[in-house]
Amino acid sequence: MMKALGAAKVMTLAGTASSASSAAEEPVSKNHRYLIERTFPPNALDGVDAAAKQSVNANNSTVQVTWEKSYANADKTKTYCIYRGPNEAAVREAAKLNGLPVDNVTEIPLDYKPEPAGAVHEIASGKQRYLVTRRGDVAFHDVNDGKFGVRLITAYLTPDKRSSHAIYEASDFGSVERAAKAGGASFESITAIPETLYPR
Repeated sequence: MMKALGAAKVMTLAGTASSASSAAEEPVSKNHRYLIERTFPPNALDGVDAAAKQSVNANNSTVQVTWEKSYANADKTKTYCIYRGPNEAAVREAAKLNGLPVDNVTEIPLDYKPEPAGAVHEIASGKQRYLVTRRGDVAFHDVNDGKFGVRLITAYLTPDKRSSHAIYEASDFGSVERAAKAGGASFESITAIPETLYPR
């Protein structure tokens, strides 16, 4: 992110004022929540310190966007970032201002087991976090997760409730897979996300 931020400053200085104003032309509301999927080259996220986060937050604020948290895979080449903003255009503009890649943006206004804003995950010893992505009709049947040693932390759903991104705590990948299959809802992928980046 530090490397990406440096490059972005040079590339976006000239176009920042005009593009930022166009992203914010719609009525300002931070009630929209998005999941932004990003792919980074190896080591790009090394050195994300308080100064880098402060810069990201300052750029985000110019387009009325707020970063809540980012889940990262083990080698930090893939992140799943939770953002709030007035619209998708503003979220994409914030990424440009910060020199951050955007693979995909999904609006996720709904929750299953909602968390308070800014919640920090406390993971039990010997466990880690997994992201389970489901497409199609989503029905959560987490009452039996305990017998697989799995705990659903929270889940983000699309407006039509046909896709979700659920965060689980478990001891291993196989446990999550067995619980997901037993729940009856088909899933697209399971990704280990042991790292979390917070905006402060």
